[in-house]
Amino acid sequence: MNYLHKFAVLTLSAVLSVCLLAGCGASASSTASSAASSVASSVAASEVASSAASKAQATVEFTVTAADGSVSSVLLNVTDGEKLSTALAEAGIISQEEAEAGFVTTVNGETADYNKDKAWWCLTDAAGEMTTVGVADIELHDGDSYAFTYTKG
Repeated sequence: MNYLHKFAVLTLSAVLSVCLLAGCGASASSTASSAASSVASSVAASEVASSAASKAQATVEFTVTAADGSVSSVLLNVTDGEKLSTALAEAGIISQEEAEAGFVTTVNGETADYNKDKAWWCLTDAAGEMTTVGVADIELHDGDSYAFTYTKG
């Protein structure tokens, strides 16, 4: 994008310089105006395409294993790069408050109370490995898979 912007500025500068050297006649002025308009349109179209690409959609699988061993899975349709905490809160899997805090104790309405019985929610990735960061730090991409498992001990 930076290269395209520089190119547009250099092209516009060249057109305006030619017009000034030619005496800034009426026809040169309208040519410069047309060229500037064309360059601006190209830059705007490029920015729109770039913006659309940055808002690409992604599908992510999220699985919850409850205390009783029951398993539920949901496909989350998200914006590529969206935080896992935001996606889970929007899906109603965790509360907005816990999403903002990044520390989850209640999933699908089931609370894990470590102080009571050493229970907690283990967050794992597609390989089944415990993540090294919390839900607020994970950016989602198409095909990702995560899970919460109710864990004791």
